[in-house]
Amino acid sequence: MDKVTERRKRLREKRLSRQRLRKYNKETIFEDSSPKYRDRPEPIQSPKYEAEESEADYEILPEPEIVDDNIQSEVQKNKNGSSVVRWVNNNVDNVRLGLGALIFLCSILILNNNLNIRNAYITSSQSLYNVLLMGKSTGDLTMWARQYVVTENPKYKKAYEDHLIVRSGNRADDNGIKKSYDQRFKDIPTEIVPEADKQKLLDSLSASEFLALKETNAFTLVENGERDKAIDVLFDKEYDLQKERTVTPLLEFTRKLQTDVGKMVVTKLYFSYGYIILLCIANLILVFLINDRLDFKISDDD
Repeated sequence: MDKVTERRKRLREKRLSRQRLRKYNKETIFEDSSPKYRDRPEPIQSPKYEAEESEADYEILPEPEIVDDNIQSEVQKNKNGSSVVRWVNNNVDNVRLGLGALIFLCSILILNNNLNIRNAYITSSQSLYNVLLMGKSTGDLTMWARQYVVTENPKYKKAYEDHLIVRSGNRADDNGIKKSYDQRFKDIPTEIVPEADKQKLLDSLSASEFLALKETNAFTLVENGERDKAIDVLFDKEYDLQKERTVTPLLEFTRKLQTDVGKMVVTKLYFSYGYIILLCIANLILVFLINDRLDFKISDDD
């Protein structure tokens, strides 16, 4: 209020000085019109000033409120948002670069996970096919061997020998693949199937080859006229136990493969879901940064 009072005093003094000046000008003009002062040179007239606005035209300016520095800083923080938002607004270019790198990295990781899942399915399908092939081979050899020793029909012996040639890799199978069973098992990728699991398939193959030796000995007994001994060799308890040693590793391998591949696929899928969530968040933040800064009720004018 003291500032308003002083301003009024200054305006009043200016108005009084202008009134005195106008009064002086009138007197000077009157004296110049008289005959006494008619021949005197005209005095230099002072400039005329227009009347200023009255005091009523001026608004009374309220005095500023004294605000504590701590309160003012707190109000300024509230206007500009949280510290994270302020940091983002001050480093917009760096944030954009980081979000771009994050989006690129998440895209690569999602693609890598999909490729790993694809490879896991391909490897598991090939491994299961080899297990089925091995089981069928063992069953077919047993069937043909027993049929030959019982009936002494040479077609069963020929089918048996032809299958051994295919299994050893000296002749192509029905799918046109010319590869031994031993090599097929070794070619399974270790990234999906470890060496310990592949060893189970090799153990099953070794047990099946031992059965083939017993079956070949039975064929020799039949050819020597000892068919009863040949039948005892292929139908005794020891032969069945050896056949069980051939099938058991195949079953263990199949169970282990299903468990490991299932866990790996689920883990990769969970990671892919996480990468997709990060990708969506990064894109959402980029949408807010289109206008150069985060717009969470922030104004530069505040």
